[in-house]
Amino acid sequence: MEALSEYFLNEPVRAYSQLNYYDREQGLLPLPIKLINSRPSILPYSYVDLKLEDIPRWRDIFDGKLDQRSDTLLDVPTNPKCQALSERTSPGIQPELAEQCAARELFKYAAYLDGCFVALQRVQILVNNPSYSGILSNETSNTYEVVQEIIEEKISDVSQRTSARNRLEKGLFHAVWMGSQCADGYVMLPDIEIDETMEFPKTFFWQPRTIEVFQRVNVTHDTILKIAAKSGDSWAIQSYPLGILTSSEFNADVQKDYPLLFHRHLGSPTGWFRSELTFEEQARHRAQAYLMLEATLGAENAKLEYDPTELEEAIRYVSDGRQLKYPRSRQDIFEVLSDDLD
Repeated sequence: MEALSEYFLNEPVRAYSQLNYYDREQGLLPLPIKLINSRPSILPYSYVDLKLEDIPRWRDIFDGKLDQRSDTLLDVPTNPKCQALSERTSPGIQPELAEQCAARELFKYAAYLDGCFVALQRVQILVNNPSYSGILSNETSNTYEVVQEIIEEKISDVSQRTSARNRLEKGLFHAVWMGSQCADGYVMLPDIEIDETMEFPKTFFWQPRTIEVFQRVNVTHDTILKIAAKSGDSWAIQSYPLGILTSSEFNADVQKDYPLLFHRHLGSPTGWFRSELTFEEQARHRAQAYLMLEATLGAENAKLEYDPTELEEAIRYVSDGRQLKYPRSRQDIFEVLSDDLD
């Protein structure tokens, strides 16, 4: 654990948002974990971001201040100004509230909750119970060992096989290490209502007590992450799922202050916007993001995120100065959808 800590404390938090396994018939697939409620399975950042200095690393989350941060979590939502930021109809980004609402500390605790609960599920799937997820038929070995066997059988290229094996091993080691860091449990917001209608996989893991804890973690995570993002913390803004559950003012502020992030969101086929934009329109936003990365970080770094050969037509469209399509309207994004939800 000391060796793992020495390594993982310096690793980017965002590098561990997804872990894949190999199936004999279907190839590479994501582990079927149940994510913290509002976190998309793929957030709009890439290897480019992992090369930057100002990104959250696990040393920021496990910095010896978890107990102090737990007290902050319970205090901040009692502040009316901070609590108002968690409402769906709350205004845009309010950076003047960053200190008062302990924005960075709330982000760190939200990342802690997310990372801990994801790691718990990963260990259950890969090691603790072969039948946990039903993803592989393995009665004599744990899932991790079977996936390693599949990698050896199915990937003929030596370098690709080594890379796949190392990624899976690293993901398991990280989940085990996280479990040791999260052993003291979580502090969650009080008075959270449990949704009895929410569906969960029918496995031994999802028992009533686990479901209750999961839902409390969900609500706590979403509330404090939203407060952190609305009060201007850049790490929280980059981790928050921009979309119909945020106010039009917030979306407009992200468009203005974080244009690259905004175009990444609109170009993502897994985001909230996929029903509002055609695939061609999404590609044009990816092209805009590519051109912005190329202008600031150079073509080689931009190619770490987007393949320009797949975006040739969209890049020409954007380079010609032609208008991009935005969901609903550019000035009042998602207001109609938000009204419908209310």
